[in-house]
Amino acid sequence: MHSTFLPKPLIACLFILLITLLSLTPHAKAAANPSSSEENLHTEKLHYKTYIVPKNSTFSHALKAMQAPPLLAYQISKLKHGKVFIQLQAGDRLQFGYNTKNQLKQIRYPKSRTTTYLLHLNGTASQPLLQIEKQVKTIEQPVRITGGVIQDSLYLSGKRAGLSDKTIMKLADLFSWEIDFMRQVRPGDTFKVIYQQKYIGTNYIGDGDILAAEITTQDGKTHYAFLFKDATGKKIGYYDEKGHNLRKAFLRNPVDYVRISSRFQPRRYHPILHRWRAHRGVDYAAPIGTPIRVTGDGTIIKRTWSRGYGRVIFVQHAGKYTTVYGHMSRFGRYKKGDRVKQGNIIGYVGMSGLATGPHLHYEFRIHGKHVDPLKVKFPDAAPLPKKYRSDFQRWMKIMKSQLDRTPTQSEPWLEGFE
Repeated sequence: MHSTFLPKPLIACLFILLITLLSLTPHAKAAANPSSSEENLHTEKLHYKTYIVPKNSTFSHALKAMQAPPLLAYQISKLKHGKVFIQLQAGDRLQFGYNTKNQLKQIRYPKSRTTTYLLHLNGTASQPLLQIEKQVKTIEQPVRITGGVIQDSLYLSGKRAGLSDKTIMKLADLFSWEIDFMRQVRPGDTFKVIYQQKYIGTNYIGDGDILAAEITTQDGKTHYAFLFKDATGKKIGYYDEKGHNLRKAFLRNPVDYVRISSRFQPRRYHPILHRWRAHRGVDYAAPIGTPIRVTGDGTIIKRTWSRGYGRVIFVQHAGKYTTVYGHMSRFGRYKKGDRVKQGNIIGYVGMSGLATGPHLHYEFRIHGKHVDPLKVKFPDAAPLPKKYRSDFQRWMKIMKSQLDRTPTQSEPWLEGFE
């Protein structure tokens, strides 16, 4: 039988070390572990007073109102994340935390639902120790799939299927190049949507991306939309099942309109001039103030007033196309010569010029020749890049199989489906 003994010098060293550790005072232990001391300072019991930033106010005003030294604003501006406190907006909410001695120890700034900045004030009044802590809450994004039959409108049917207003609008925007929702969608058409919802803990904070969707119209055609992201999670775009970009060079409609009040006609009796003349555009009846969106990327070549059009904007697209927007109540922020992107708001519906009621007069010209905006075939946007096509096909087939086996009346959760 063999026994193992520690050498006597080693036993002595271990004994001395044990006695030293046991003899440490609480103060010495805190000094040996500065992070625990710092944690105690940060977890000191505080009571809070809320300050809502008014218009034309600064962080210095907030400090003064809460009886804190205004000089703190300069010191805080030098810290990491310090500009977050300095660049406050009207309506922002600050929470000032005081200890039992009524000393300011913390300023809490909930910048968003997910991000909060905590300014810790330690030390003394003459020598404050300042630190800004950024807290970010994790957002969980479970995937949900739902569907429905359109009974009246896409909006009301989407609400019955459990979709939020935001997701219904996204769905309509996705297919806005493919489907004219005012003329093509009818009761009995169906839709299915795979989308993400956002949660912080158990609190629902809104919907995320639409991952895939389909709408089947009564002409027997099914329209698909699939979101594709690269390996880093960057959105590349929405494509149909063949990899064609859903985005066209032009939007089908420049406004979310109530109805078409007058179509493209070679000969129409003008209600104000009381004579027959060509109507070379489409009139969209809508309330005064309805936003007008430019239908394609381009440059504003004219923003002016005319007797017929009233307030009018002409936009040049790719040297070949021109769109015209007339009878505006007011212009947007874009001026003549500005580049605009598809969907930018360039003005608002009105009845300026020769108009009997509020509407937008919209024209589409190719090489200066008027064409019917409701019948013109728009050019496609760029297709899916070749390097992504095999990855897209794999992803698309997974999404499509989920859509195919989802009945339009059900709304099940897809646990773990990503």
